[in-house]
Amino acid sequence: MEKIKLKAVCAVLLALILIGAVFAGIGAGTIISDKKYTKTAESVVAFVSSIKQEDGSRKYTLYYNAEGKTFEPEYDFNEEEDYIGRDIRVYYTKGAPDKIFIETEEKFYIFLYAGLAIAVVSAVILGAVWIPVEMRKYIIKNGKTELVRIEKIVDVIGGEKILCESKKIRGRNAEPYKSKTVKQKLPKEIINSAVTVYYLPEHKSFYYIDTDTIKTGDKAK
Repeated sequence: MEKIKLKAVCAVLLALILIGAVFAGIGAGTIISDKKYTKTAESVVAFVSSIKQEDGSRKYTLYYNAEGKTFEPEYDFNEEEDYIGRDIRVYYTKGAPDKIFIETEEKFYIFLYAGLAIAVVSAVILGAVWIPVEMRKYIIKNGKTELVRIEKIVDVIGGEKILCESKKIRGRNAEPYKSKTVKQKLPKEIINSAVTVYYLPEHKSFYYIDTDTIKTGDKAK
């Protein structure tokens, strides 16, 4: 059941990374494309003279002069703020001043930053979930085993952990070995019992305590 849950969590996180990447890609692609266009396009300042609202949509009328002519096109800014009376810089391709372009709308920056945030946060969480599981598999497959004595049980967020002595296999700074979090209540009787620890001989600070191997009543050798 735990493996199924882990796979489901990883699948959701991978999907979020993909969604975030898509949003960021849309935002970045639009912004880059717009920046390239504005560097080579002609530009003029237009005055927003009026607004027309029909069937829930809003169309602003822009007034400007370009290439010896006056233009009054309509434009929807897709934002709630009022643009009446404002000066807006518009861009157009030379020879087609009636087809205007306005600098990248704020929503594409939102796409970019929100997409990046979703992708990065999901990737960090995925790493925090997936890396320990893969590391545990590697240690079990390539490491050595030893029985060690359980010294105490400590309360942690989400359950309990067991602390084991490290005299036989010195861990990092000779600290006690700590198990993964156990969600159910552990009986006090397991103190001084033996449990199996998997460790890498060349890197003894990388280890895994298999709480399923607790041998009640047996002393660690």
